Amino acid sequence: MPDWTWLIAALLLGGALLAAALLADRRSGRRVTGADEPAPRRGVPDVDRHVPSYVTQDEIDALAAPYSDDGAAVPHVGEGFGFGHAHPDFATSKGGARLDDAWVLVIDGPVTSVRELFSPLAVATAGRPLVIVADALHPDVVATLAANRRALRLPVVAAEADERDRRRLAELTGAERLSEADLQAGYVPESAYGSARGWTSTRSRSWVRTDGADPGDEPQPTP
Repeated sequence: MPDWTWLIAALLLGGALLAAALLADRRSGRRVTGADEPAPRRGVPDVDRHVPSYVTQDEIDALAAPYSDDGAAVPHVGEGFGFGHAHPDFATSKGGARLDDAWVLVIDGPVTSVRELFSPLAVATAGRPLVIVADALHPDVVATLAANRRALRLPVVAAEADERDRRRLAELTGAERLSEADLQAGYVPESAYGSARGWTSTRSRSWVRTDGADPGDEPQPTP
């Protein structure tokens, strides 16, 4: 098998997920764009065809917000948690994020690179969105996921939570908590994914419903 076969597979997935992502260079404090520093070519046509293009943060910010502007608050139904989503662009309306039939991934450690999320992000669909709750999220990870929300409407919500909330969330949704080492090794078994019939969140609070009750359309006042 050619040595570059693995690279094709990686770029196929990376190109699909990160076609509009930001590449952050913390050492120089600037953003790399496709205009002034193109993605490198490998000299292999099957690989080069899938090299993603990149846009600047200003271009991302100029895109329409990835949520409706109805301003309605999200219904607070289910068990409440003391954390909210990590970026405004994870919202599905101005009132917050509301997901139905969501996968829930709980990570007992920091997420330091979007590469670590390639496998989980591949399972996210409009019909089965993904909620990622970790001990910590690197700012570049949050920025990249938020950029993909704006550019590609990536069906994902990401949040940071403490040990107590992560433990209870895993118990409630049936998720198998992953360690930092598991994630970095690409070990994300099917059993790692919990399930929530309903997920709602603001920037400071989250609510999880696991039964079949209909939450209705009447939001509860924010505490």
